[in-house]
Amino acid sequence: MTTTADDYSWWRDALAGKAPKIHDSDPQAGFYRQRRKDSTYVPVAIWWATGVDGGREAVCLSGVGDDARRIDAAEAWTFVAQNPVTEKVYRRAFEGHGWPDMDNAAAPPTAGHNQPPPADDAAAIREQIDAAAAGVPKYATIADDEHAAAAQSLRARLNELSREADKLRTAEKAPHLEAGKAVDAKWQPIVKDAKAHADTLAKNLSAYETAKARAAEKARREAEEARRKAEEEARKAAEPNSGPAMEVQSVYVPPEPEPAPVQTTIKGGYGRAASVKVIKVATVVDQDKAYMAMRTHPELRDLISRLAQRAVAAGHTIDGVEVSEERKVA
Repeated sequence: MTTTADDYSWWRDALAGKAPKIHDSDPQAGFYRQRRKDSTYVPVAIWWATGVDGGREAVCLSGVGDDARRIDAAEAWTFVAQNPVTEKVYRRAFEGHGWPDMDNAAAPPTAGHNQPPPADDAAAIREQIDAAAAGVPKYATIADDEHAAAAQSLRARLNELSREADKLRTAEKAPHLEAGKAVDAKWQPIVKDAKAHADTLAKNLSAYETAKARAAEKARREAEEARRKAEEEARKAAEPNSGPAMEVQSVYVPPEPEPAPVQTTIKGGYGRAASVKVIKVATVVDQDKAYMAMRTHPELRDLISRLAQRAVAAGHTIDGVEVSEERKVA
């Protein structure tokens, strides 16, 4: 007896995503692929044939074209059962045309069973990355699901190479990192302690210079006000019917106050001088007016966009914000 249509029911269910149960040493007729140690796949077909004793026996063919060989179906079964493929895909791979969902550049080299290159040979892994990256332009625009699957296989290989390279980088850097940590542990507390005390003095000096500048500004305003009042009194005294001329001469108008000198440095008896900079500090006293004045600023618009995105991602609805759905591959 040979394979019947019913013998393929398990395989058809597996292709349909029904996840039929897998039992050891119970091979099911169908078309599959087996993952090898080098992360590539080999096509595998299983069918039933008449044995030498007249009974039915499972036949398993593994490999490509003339290199395909018969293997024990029961032993191979658990390695292939979770990877069913269509007959069309199987025959394409069997004829040597590869897998439609696998980019050729995604297949790692077979030498050394896909072991990563030695830690001091970055050129080897760079060569693999460059070889894989050469296939990226083919997927500038994804045409269909089969094309998408091939693109994903290449992406998976590049991510794998990235992880390998980062693992090697971490291992090579580790001794230097530990030595650096030991140096930091010794010196950073000392550095930070001295800097913290120096920053405290800078803060105190800044408060002093600010208070001094405000006092000077207050004195200037008061002097300006006194001069303005004196000028007003002199003007009134000079008006007709304002009294004897002696009264006009008795009004004293103080000179316009000299601007206070700007302190630009603080020089101590030791070390470098400190510079004194004038900075302007904004305090928002009317948020609505401030928003209207700044609403076209690119940074404000970017901030509003980020806040809106955060709110929408959390499931909120924001007035003035349209929500659309996109698909992001992770």
